[in-house]
Amino acid sequence: MVDAGLRSHRRGSLASIVCVGAARALVGLSLWRDALSLGLIVAGLVGLAILAGYVHAWMPALPHLLPLHYDSSGSVDLIGPRVDLYKMPGIGAVVLGTDIILAALVHRRESLAARMLLAAGALVELMLLVATINIVRLAFGD
Repeated sequence: MVDAGLRSHRRGSLASIVCVGAARALVGLSLWRDALSLGLIVAGLVGLAILAGYVHAWMPALPHLLPLHYDSSGSVDLIGPRVDLYKMPGIGAVVLGTDIILAALVHRRESLAARMLLAAGALVELMLLVATINIVRLAFGD
């Protein structure tokens, strides 16, 4: 056993020490002190919440099978169950989460690149919302 120089009542598990260190590193990121970056993160999260709420609100009214994808000529090339519409907010969450992590990693050296990543995440949420609205609208024959 290696003596760390701590008295026995002060010894803690290594996992708790690592968690505290990770939390301090996360809070100390320069990303959290940039108002524009925070605004872009909030915009992406609001877009994701609107997308998830829209899908959840329309789910009971949708037919069991939906045209989910169209080819370049406008013909349906993918029909699936209506629960597949929940993939849209899932994709948005993965993209937004990845963009936030990457932006946090590069923000100190390249704040413009971090802001571009966060803006792209918010834009993806908007594009997914438009695509979902079109799928729902076309499901009812509009």
